[in-house]
Amino acid sequence: MDLFNSVVIHGGEAVVWVWELIVAVFGWVFSSLDAILNPVLSPLLALLNPICTAIGDVVYAVLSPFPVWVGLTVISAATGVVMLIAFRHTSNQAAIARIKDEIKANLLALKLYKDELRVTFLSQARLLWAIVRLQRYVLTPVLWMALPMLLALAQMGVRYQWRPLRPGERTLIKMKFAPGAGKSALPSVEPHPGLAMEVGPVPGGDLCVWRIRGGAPGRHLLRFHVGGETIEKELVVGEAFQRVSAVRPSGRWTDQLFHPVERRMPAGSPVRTLEVVYPGVDSWIYGADYWVLYFFVLSMVVGFVFAPVFKVRF
Repeated sequence: MDLFNSVVIHGGEAVVWVWELIVAVFGWVFSSLDAILNPVLSPLLALLNPICTAIGDVVYAVLSPFPVWVGLTVISAATGVVMLIAFRHTSNQAAIARIKDEIKANLLALKLYKDELRVTFLSQARLLWAIVRLQRYVLTPVLWMALPMLLALAQMGVRYQWRPLRPGERTLIKMKFAPGAGKSALPSVEPHPGLAMEVGPVPGGDLCVWRIRGGAPGRHLLRFHVGGETIEKELVVGEAFQRVSAVRPSGRWTDQLFHPVERRMPAGSPVRTLEVVYPGVDSWIYGADYWVLYFFVLSMVVGFVFAPVFKVRF
């Protein structure tokens, strides 16, 4: 029994060690990749985000007379068609067709010559190699479409993920400082009719928090004073479906990608991010988190339905 317990304990420790090693390796890879991408993508997103936001405002102004779910459905279906056309023109359709024919031939060989071990093993090896080669041809258009798709999803997220603060509704504002910058004087907020201050600022390490209530409806611009610097943040109060920017991002490209509306924090600012904790949109179709599922399912269904029309092979 002692031997069994020892084996179980040491086996568990080995599994934990392997998992920590995998996490450390992936963390090193992602941090190295981030260090390479950030100098390129950060200024690029600072340029593209205002353009995409302006386009998004026009699109949603056109869709505003319709119910919210109709707009999401139209955008999802249109995205499926656009992705289908983009896939056709950025992929090697002839190579994909050849590889799919090769996969079918090897599957047929496995069925016809199942009693021939040599043929079976060769067909399995060729089948696996064909699948690997197919992924290469599929990955190329996916990489081409990755950035445009992420920009589009970010514009959808600021509309479907959160809703405006209602008048009188409580929430928090969180100011996250750069490491060590939060030890200076407490920041202050200029009085504004868009909010009623209840508690704050409450410091805690590199974080400072206010509790507020929504004030007059509208799209307001709040001003925070931090060590002689003025930081602005948008606050949206109201009942209608509209664009909401939860976070004013830092200069990191990932922050700008997920929060595209407001410009990034100035270089050298003691503030890293400034967040208004908005409530999520409440709906099983276009509500917080559900809209992503609805979008991907509908766009993929539309893509598969129209694939024969546009003669696209995956």
